[in-house]
Amino acid sequence: MSTAIEPVLLPPGYTTRAPDTTDASAIFALVSTHTTAVIGFADYTLAEVVDELTAPDFDPGHDGWLVHDPGATLVGWGWACRKGTSGTIDIDAYHAAGESAVGDWLWQRVQRRAVEIAAGLGHRRAVLDTGCYREDGATAARLAGAGFTVATVFNRMFIAHEPGTPRPVPPTPDGIAIRSTGRDPQVRRDGWTVHQAAFADHFGFAAKSFPDWVDHLQAHSTHDWALGEVAYAGAVAVAMVLRSHAFVADERSGYVWLLAVHPHWQGRGLGRLLLRRAFAADVADQRRGTFLHVDTDPRRPALGLYLTEGMRPVQVIDAWRRVVTVAG
Repeated sequence: MSTAIEPVLLPPGYTTRAPDTTDASAIFALVSTHTTAVIGFADYTLAEVVDELTAPDFDPGHDGWLVHDPGATLVGWGWACRKGTSGTIDIDAYHAAGESAVGDWLWQRVQRRAVEIAAGLGHRRAVLDTGCYREDGATAARLAGAGFTVATVFNRMFIAHEPGTPRPVPPTPDGIAIRSTGRDPQVRRDGWTVHQAAFADHFGFAAKSFPDWVDHLQAHSTHDWALGEVAYAGAVAVAMVLRSHAFVADERSGYVWLLAVHPHWQGRGLGRLLLRRAFAADVADQRRGTFLHVDTDPRRPALGLYLTEGMRPVQVIDAWRRVVTVAG
């Protein structure tokens, strides 16, 4: 467990300030240039930048930094964002090619801010999390040098759908009913109950109250309640799925954002049922395929489920973590 984050200075003439939504296009250009150099495509949209800048847990005046060079060109962007009231803080930073010193400054700044956030919430330690594409060796080396280690691995999974070939909606088992989250607040609340129970021990999970959960989902421009379903056994909510439009603009594909089965109901095929229903819905919406992300924790069967349903990993993202003692 680390206990200190050493200060770093920016080169002379470089300036910093907090971001706002008018900076979204410049941030998008900077991050897209970086990701294209690393993995060959942007993997980012302008709408996602705006979503990040307006996220409920993000305070742009205190949690984000833009760095400009002496010519006023944006050469760095970094942020720290709390997860509710937990001591786990998400961080990230990007710098332009040839601006390694800016990267040094940003990475130490977002780490220091993460510790400040955790301390302000009353935690004795700060858990700093960030994601890194497997291909991004430079960032991985920087994180390792700062005391981060890989805590888990996420796979981006994908299944292609045949154009013009309908995928049948699977039959619903006896005793199970499927209800949409589209209009009924109670169904949404039931979906929240299932999600919180199913993900309680997952990497990076932070429990949220129902209002906070709703606020965080609705803060994403790609969210749509019409894309959610909850499975019931009698009056009991036992599983849920929530798709989104996150990959429509750049990939013309659907995205399974959340798929959860209550722990008391796992192993009964309900996750497979809702996954197949999601595939069928994406085909009906004329999506070329379906994406989702899965933590490859060997204690859980999710990856095996997706593989047996025809999904294949198309991107590997390492989740790096550093734990820092909060002073005082």
